[in-house]
Amino acid sequence: MKSNIAKKTSIMTALIYVIVFAIFNLLVFVIFENRNNVFWTSYAFMCVAFVVQIASIILAFKSPDTESTFMGIPLVSLSLYYFFAAIFAGAVFMIFQVAPIKLAVTVQVLILAAYAVVAILALMARDVVQEVNDDVKEKVAAIKTLNVDVDVLIPQVSDPTVKKALKKLSETVKYSDPMSNDAVADIEQQIMQYMNALRVYIENNNNAEAVSVCKDIEVLFLQRNSLLKATK
Repeated sequence: MKSNIAKKTSIMTALIYVIVFAIFNLLVFVIFENRNNVFWTSYAFMCVAFVVQIASIILAFKSPDTESTFMGIPLVSLSLYYFFAAIFAGAVFMIFQVAPIKLAVTVQVLILAAYAVVAILALMARDVVQEVNDDVKEKVAAIKTLNVDVDVLIPQVSDPTVKKALKKLSETVKYSDPMSNDAVADIEQQIMQYMNALRVYIENNNNAEAVSVCKDIEVLFLQRNSLLKATK
């Protein structure tokens, strides 16, 4: 359903651009009868502005989780500023076709280059933020998965002492800080090792060892949470 909606939205957006571009061409070739090198140069830059605008929208929404911005301004808004600046500059040179061709080219190249630099910086910033977000999601998912692993073990045991220990461990994991960093990497590795041992003990009905390991994991989580607070 979402895919169909996105596809329809893309088609409608493309249709809007086609209509606007057709109207743009109609106005340009009806209004300006005299067309020298300055006119054609300006027309070319104005057409480039349409292409750049479309490309900017595609790139801006390529990563739906993270918005592309420059100095807090979304790339979509920046592309509109460039688009109108390019159209305005092109229209001015079409009106004043007596202007030197070098001036027309220089001004419009500078407008395009300025936007290109800003757009590249915005996309670079988005990629960095996206990488951080992906890393955060991965670390949060690891803790959530660990919590699920503990919850899965609870129905497998019949001993009330082990069941109680597992439920307490589940609460500890559930309310632990889901974030992580390099400072707690060793502790988290130990937790994973103890979890593997816990599964083995439960499978073999080693109840005393299972309870002991649950307590050890809880202690490790307390150490992990304290260290995370200290390093924030």
